[in-house]
Amino acid sequence: MGEANCFACGASNPIGLHLAFSGTDGIVQAKYQAERRFVGWDDVLHGGITATILDEAASYVPYSMGYVTVTARLEVRYSLPIRVDEVLLIEGRFLSQRRKVVEAESEIRDEQGVLRASAMAKLMILGERSASGTGASALL
Repeated sequence: MGEANCFACGASNPIGLHLAFSGTDGIVQAKYQAERRFVGWDDVLHGGITATILDEAASYVPYSMGYVTVTARLEVRYSLPIRVDEVLLIEGRFLSQRRKVVEAESEIRDEQGVLRASAMAKLMILGERSASGTGASALL
């Protein structure tokens, strides 16, 4: 999303998740293998990491539409535990836009398509994405 050191998607962050989203026009996807270093309890992925993944998926939705946003609200629903080492399918989808607020939903499913966690997000538009793909620092 333009920030190489972002914890969720930054390729240069040595302790980050390194999520790589693709998609356009309000639908984005990523694949991620839950890492043992992010364990919460026994072999379950920490809930904060799950929320981070869902937040990032929701944030990429307006980004795919040409906007730079920040999360104003995130409501997470944990459906089933996510085990470390499990491969996850992540998706974010556009729901609506009203003035400077985009609503998006995001989901994490296992490889069999079983829903593990989901979120509803409201994201405030800061501006339009630059042609270089850089983030929001110039807008803040």
